[in-house]
Amino acid sequence: RCDHARNDRTAFMTDTNKETPLPNPGVRLVEEDARCFVWEEFFMPGIATPPHRHRRDYVATFPGGGELTITHVAGELETYSLLHGAMEPLPTTEGRARFSITPGTIVRSSVPAGGTCHIALNEGQTPLQMILLEFK
Repeated sequence: RCDHARNDRTAFMTDTNKETPLPNPGVRLVEEDARCFVWEEFFMPGIATPPHRHRRDYVATFPGGGELTITHVAGELETYSLLHGAMEPLPTTEGRARFSITPGTIVRSSVPAGGTCHIALNEGQTPLQMILLEFK
């Protein structure tokens, strides 16, 4: 189990409802059924996602691996559980969680009842693909 980076400072915002819910621009809906959404996203090197809100638990897989930094913006922190592969913490600035992700890693995120908002940034040199299964 891997807790999201803790930050002693107050979050940038406290109301998660002010942020746009997933999906971000450029995120592709692969499939939807009565139980879940399947999203595909490519994080381009050096380009942060806009702040976005997660309202539901999800499982994410990273087929090619890479480096990803998560910056908490609002709401309670989500909790990540490593299901397969490896996510090694890397040095970063305060208030962020940075990981080196091995190819094929699968992570489950438990999202707090009020939702959570964050920004994701690919700090690697190549695009980082993520397939996200969001539970309804």
